[in-house]
Formats: sequence, structure tokens, C-alpha cells
Amino acid sequence: MDILSKWFYRRTMYSSILFSYLLMLIIPLLIETFSYVQYSNLINKETEIYNLSLLKQSQRVLDDRLQSIEEMTMNLSLDTQVQRFINVTENMDAVDKYNMSKLIESLARYKKTNSFIDGVYIYFPNSGSVVTESAKSTVDDFNKYVYRYVDWGSEDWKYSINQVHNFEYRAAQLTLSDASAPSSVICLLQSVYQGSIKQPVATIVVTIDAKKVEELLSDGPSAFGNLYVLDHSGNKLLGLGDQTLLSSVPKEQLIHQQSSGIQVKNQQFLVSSIRSSYRERQYVSITSVEFIKNDLKRITDLVILVTFGLITVGIILAFILAKGKYDPIKKLADSFQAKMEAAPADAANELKVIEWAADTAFKEKEYFLQAMQRQMPVLRSNMLLTLMKGNITAEENSLEDIGIEFNAPYFCVFLVHVDQYHESKLKERNLSKFVISNVLEHLGRELGQSYVVDLDIDRVGLLINLAHDNVTVRINLQDAAAKALEFIGVKFNNTITISIGGVHEKLEGVYRSYQEAFRAMEYQIIRGYSSVITFDEIKAKHKPQTYIYPIQTEELLISSIKHGDIKKVREIMNDVYEMNFVSSQLPLEMARCLFFDMMGTSIKVLNSSVTEYENIFDKGPQPYELLISSRTIQEMQGTLLWIYEQICEHIHEDKKRHSHQLEDRIIAYIQEYYMDPDISLTKVASIIKLSPSYLSGFFKEQVGENFLNYVNKLRVDAAKKILIEQSISLQEVAARVGYSNNVVLIRNFKKYVGMTPGEYREKNS
Repeated sequence: MDILSKWFYRRTMYSSILFSYLLMLIIPLLIETFSYVQYSNLINKETEIYNLSLLKQSQRVLDDRLQSIEEMTMNLSLDTQVQRFINVTENMDAVDKYNMSKLIESLARYKKTNSFIDGVYIYFPNSGSVVTESAKSTVDDFNKYVYRYVDWGSEDWKYSINQVHNFEYRAAQLTLSDASAPSSVICLLQSVYQGSIKQPVATIVVTIDAKKVEELLSDGPSAFGNLYVLDHSGNKLLGLGDQTLLSSVPKEQLIHQQSSGIQVKNQQFLVSSIRSSYRERQYVSITSVEFIKNDLKRITDLVILVTFGLITVGIILAFILAKGKYDPIKKLADSFQAKMEAAPADAANELKVIEWAADTAFKEKEYFLQAMQRQMPVLRSNMLLTLMKGNITAEENSLEDIGIEFNAPYFCVFLVHVDQYHESKLKERNLSKFVISNVLEHLGRELGQSYVVDLDIDRVGLLINLAHDNVTVRINLQDAAAKALEFIGVKFNNTITISIGGVHEKLEGVYRSYQEAFRAMEYQIIRGYSSVITFDEIKAKHKPQTYIYPIQTEELLISSIKHGDIKKVREIMNDVYEMNFVSSQLPLEMARCLFFDMMGTSIKVLNSSVTEYENIFDKGPQPYELLISSRTIQEMQGTLLWIYEQICEHIHEDKKRHSHQLEDRIIAYIQEYYMDPDISLTKVASIIKLSPSYLSGFFKEQVGENFLNYVNKLRVDAAKKILIEQSISLQEVAARVGYSNNVVLIRNFKKYVGMTPGEYREKNS
């Protein structure tokens, strides 16, 4: 039980997902159930509507037929022959008999007008006779021999034909005089009036063939089910189908004129009833719903099958999908538990572990953001520094993220160099730089958005974002620099130099302005300390001019350095200085180019004399660093002269080391190319740039053996190694170590090893 509880506790997340999918499965089941119920109701409703529609069509058909018969009956009652015979008595003369014959002809004619009419007769009370379409007889004879009603008694019939009738209908079973089987008829009774007499003077009876009416309705829209026609009193006039079903329907159920159900002999029937507005006849349909129940049963079976399949597939999919959703969550939770030391091992479910991990991540993120906020000034300074130096292409979005906003299109860079601090201690110097930065940023904000950058220990940069670029703006920039120079010098007793770069558009212009400010600061060498130097001013005053350093002078200087004649070197240096700085004013850029060109002369000396540059200046500052750090022209000249002195001194020492270096070069070359079959003393001498005879004597003196023996020993040693490590032929071994064939290899191998290559391989295999 404990294991099961623990398993369920650990599987809560999976169980929750599975339960949610199973719960979702209920939705289509409910929809399917609802659809099935609605469909069943719809079928029943449609059946009711269909039955009512059939009833209405049957009602219209039958009403139209009966209405035409009623119109014929009305016309017959007004016929002149009928009106004439009304007053005829029992004793007829010749005229009366003639009129009677005409009346019989009229009745026969009227009968032929409608095929549904089985017969027509008129009862005349005044003469006590009944006239049909074929003859005349007395009342008793007519009822006894002509029309005998099985279900309509003689006295009842006599009573009925003497009553007032207004298109009244009655169902009857009629037996004609030929003694045939009874036939179902519908009798239409209509009283005949004459003139202003309100009492009827005759009665017309039209017998309608019920069989033809049934055939009409059976072939029409009511072709299925049981149809009944009732008069206004509820008496049955006509019935199609089972004649006993109508008696099973309660009277009150027929009165409501709506569809309802009844059960007869364990069968369900649908009863539909409508009442015709014409003569208030009622039409009743009794339809078996067994076929509907059979259809519904088939549908129900199908729905049950589909539902079972849906439940089965749904449960399977629920397990599969739940596992698919649960596995990544579990994997993520397990990953958190494995990678995070403080992850809770007894969490209720994996979601709790993820929740804990997310909470921990948010806390760490908050801590990180706080740390970033504390480092924001440093980040901002670094970003501005890289932007000024052109190391990155900063995007506006990334700048805004660290609080740098540029709302104007133009940029200008100030460089401030602290020439002299009031205090020499580092803490006070940092405080002075902090104050200088605040003063610069405050003055810069009067012109636009400003940001201060700490460039190095003695230099601060100021980036100003300007809305316009015109003469007024440039004057304002110089005025702001002058104010800063004066304020810092007076208030804090610090000496500074400010250089101003040009005004440029877009972020790309920041780098250009910084470079221009940097170049302007270099002219501090000429302008001195505590000054404001603008790049525009330098560009206007110092026009392009080349320096004087003829190639003949350079060649003479190179020759003097190679010979180590430092006195001659000093004379040449003084001549060059006088030509460029005494006789004329060389711009700073050209001055630097001159001295770097003269330093290049020293590099040429080193290259031509096989002297390594690093060996001369391996200790202490490098020459180019000394030149760059020189603050004056005199410092540059002194630095370059010191460089030449170091080279001359090194050349003297290098001559002593030359022999050892030459030996090392020769040995290194031989060890690298001894596998070359074409290597020879002459070839090595050509590479080293010595004569073969000098190289042969030099090699014998330094190494202790001649050139050929040394090469052969190297090749034999290499062959020994190949023989042990690789199973290749002697011809291939010889080719690899530089011999043209294996005969030479075998001869030299035996000479230096004392055995053949094959014996050596077998011995060391």
C-alpha cells in the first residue's frame, strides 16, 4: 500500500494530464449523445410533420371531390324537372309521366358527371315516390327492392329522408336489387326547397362509391398507414387500413387535433388528426412507428458501436498523449534535479520541481539584473569607449539598453589629458579625475546629450550629441572647453589639455571625431600644456609637406651603422634634424613619419646583417613604444639615436656570435634536407651564401668531420628507425632517407652499423 501510495504521489503530474485528456473525451461523448437525442426527436418530429402533410393533402383531394359532388347536388335541386315534379301527386296524368321521364334523364345525366357517384335518387313526399336515374317507385318498394341498406334500417331511413338536411354525409352498406354483395357507400343527403317555402319539399340522396374514394386516397399521398374520415359529429365516413384501430383512440385524443402516440397489441402507433374547415370533417391518420423504431434501433446500435470505439480510441490516445506530454516535463524536471544542487528531491510532482527551478531562475535573474545595474556605469563606459575606438558597430537598441540615448544626428568628441595633478597619491588623482569628468559632463549638457568615458589613467573622453553642425556650434564647443580648462585650473589647481575632434554625422562619425581629437592631442608637443587644440585649427594651419631624407643619406646611415661608427651616425642624425626642423617647420605627422622611416633604416640594417631585432631590444621598452611615448621632437631624436647606438653595440657583439650562428644554420639545414638525394656541399654553400671551399673548411673545423660523413650518418640513423617501425622494402627505405638505390644504403649501413639492413631488422624485430 505504501509503494502504491508513493507511486501515485510521484505520478500525480502524469495522472493529472491523463485525467484532463479523459475529461476532454467526455465532451465528444456528450456531443454525440446530444446529437443522438436531437436526431431521434427530429425523426419523430419529421414523422409527425410528414403525417400531417399527408393528411392535409388527403383532405384537400377529398374535399375537392366532395365539393364538386355538392355543387352538382345543388344544381340538381334547382333543376326545372325536379321543381316540376315536386307538386306531382300520386295520381299522375300523361304530362306528369312525361315530366317524370325527363327527370329520370336528368338524374342519369347528373350521375355521369362524376365517376365517384354510384347512384342518385330523390324522395318526393307529395307523391310518396322515389325517383332514381332509371325508374320511379314507391318508398317501400324502393327500400325493399332497389336500395337495401344493411346497416340503415327501413324506418330509420324513412325518418332520415323526411328530415331537413344540409349536405349531410352518412356511411352505409348498400345492397342493390341484383342481390350482389353489400358495398360501402357514402350517402350525401340534401333537402330541396321550392320558392319561399321554408320546409323541404324533397330530399336528394347521392350515393358515393366508397371504394373509388379509397382507391383515390390509396394512390395519392396517403399510400401508407391507416386513414379515417369522420364527420363533424365524429362518425366514421370512410376508413383505409385496419378498421379496428380507430376505436382504440380515445375521443379526447381526437378532439385536440395534434399528433400523439397510442399502443395497441404491443405496437406503437402515431395518431395525427386535422379538421377540415369545409363541412368540419375530421381526418385521422394512424401510422405504425415500428419502422421508425427499427431505424432508430439501427442508428442506436451504430451510435453505441461508434461510442464504444470512440471511448476505446480516446482512452488509448489519452494514455499516449499524456505520456507524450509528461515525458518532456519529466525530462526537464529530472534535468533540473540533476544539474541544480539544491533541487528538491521529494517534490509532489515534476511541476513543483519546474516551479522551484523557475523561481530560482527568476531570483538569480533579479540578482543578475541588480549586479548589472551596479555595473551599468562600467558597461556604459566600455560601450562608449569601444564606440569611440571603432571596435564595434553599435546599434541604437543595444545602446538604449544600457542607458545611452542619442536623440540628435551629430557627434563631437573631447579628449582631456591631465598634464599635472595637484596631488601625487593615487586616491587623490582618481578623485581629481572624477571631478574633472563631472565638470565636463555638466558643460557638455549645455550643448547636447553628453557622456564621459574614462580612457586611461591620465585621459578622459567626452562624447557630445549635437542637433546641428554650424559655425556657432563649433564656437560654443571651444568656449565650453575653455571654461572647463579655466575652472579646473583655478578651482582644483590641475593642469589639463583639451583637444576637440570634428563634428560628424551618425554613429560612424563618433570614431572619426575621436581619431581627430586624438590627432589634435598629439599637437600638444607643439602647443604645450594647458591648451585647447581643435582639429579644424590643425587642419587649416598645417598643410601637407613631406620630410627630407634622401636615399643617399639613408645608405650612408646604413653603412655607418653596419660598421658600428656611432660618431658618424650622430653627424648624419644632426644633419637630418637641421634640414627638417631648423630650416623649415615639419608637421607632426611628417615628423613621426620621418623618425619611423629612420627607424625602418635600422630594421634594414638588422635584416642585411643577419641580426635578430628581438635580441637587441629583448629587455626594456621596445623602440616603437619609446618613439610613440616621446612628447617632443627632441625626445624623438634622442630615442632614435639611442636605438642606433644599441644596434651598433649589438653588431660588435654579433660578429663574435656569427660563427656559432652560422654553424647552427648549416646543421639545421642539413638535418632538415638530408633526405633530399640532391643535397651536396655546393648546394648548401649556395643556400648559406658561402663559397664551397670556405664551407668545407668551416664545417670540418666546427663539427669535427667532413660534410659527406655527417650526411651519411644522419641517413643511416633514419634508416634504422624506419627498419624497426615499418615493414617496407629496402628500396623504399633508401628512397626515403635520400639514397638513389638500396646498394648505396647497404654499403653505408654496413660501414657505420657493422651489419646489413636485413640483419638489423631481423635482430630488432
